[in-house]
Amino acid sequence: MKERLSLEDRISIARYRSEIAKERLKASRVLFSEGFYNDAISKAYFAVHAISRAILILYDIRATTHEGVKTMLSKELIKEAKILPQDFAKRYSQLKALREDADYEDFMTYSKEDAEEVIESAEKFVQKGLEIIEKANLSEGL
Repeated sequence: MKERLSLEDRISIARYRSEIAKERLKASRVLFSEGFYNDAISKAYFAVHAISRAILILYDIRATTHEGVKTMLSKELIKEAKILPQDFAKRYSQLKALREDADYEDFMTYSKEDAEEVIESAEKFVQKGLEIIEKANLSEGL
């Protein structure tokens, strides 16, 4: 059993993970601008993964795998707590699948348009996550 973290610790970790998410989004845009569309998609997904982990830790929910993050995000923060919009579970799953194809499928080449769409979706996801984290910084009612 993992020890329970204080709210202050959880907020600190969430801030750290949100900075990672922002950094990965920037990296995604750099890769996109250089024409590395598969890698841009992969980094965009990892930005979403980082912000998802940031939100989860705020509520003292821990997941150690990508599938675990997806499951806990959907179950705990979308269906039960209704902290995130309903479409975020689907968006996370789609981005995860695209990233896996971009990284592991032979002869998979995404287009500029595909990558742009993924990056925009990731940016919206991260922005919503940052808003949730900011609200948590202002109130301690988690």
